[in-house]
Amino acid sequence: MDQLDREILDCLRENARMTASNISRRVNLSVSSVLERIRRMEEQGVIRRYTAIVDQSKLGRPLTMLMGVSLVGTQYCAGFEERMVNEPEVLSCEYLTGSMDYLLRVSTESNKRLQDLHRRITSIDGVTSITSYYVLRTVKEEN
Repeated sequence: MDQLDREILDCLRENARMTASNISRRVNLSVSSVLERIRRMEEQGVIRRYTAIVDQSKLGRPLTMLMGVSLVGTQYCAGFEERMVNEPEVLSCEYLTGSMDYLLRVSTESNKRLQDLHRRITSIDGVTSITSYYVLRTVKEEN
């Protein structure tokens, strides 16, 4: 990867639907070269997918929490991860080093739904504790 690849990635991070023509003007490279570089980055796995950043509050889910989850041991990781993949209110699940094992980003429509999710998570085999943080405002979000 060189500086031109990084500039192309910056354009796509800004707007994944930006046309190759617009990108070519911004990075001062031909459209065919831009398309070739994008294709190569896709093949190499640098670009894994294209996605939309969704405002959860516009979908009726205004409450966002970060939840730190600790497990008894690593033998419970696979089961926990499988359950998180199937939880629609869990937006992301990160496996960590440090004092907690996982960090979840959760979006819910109400405190009741948050309480229900909390109960479901605490009932999973191996979960020893959950530490929750209410998100007041997202300052930076990249995909």
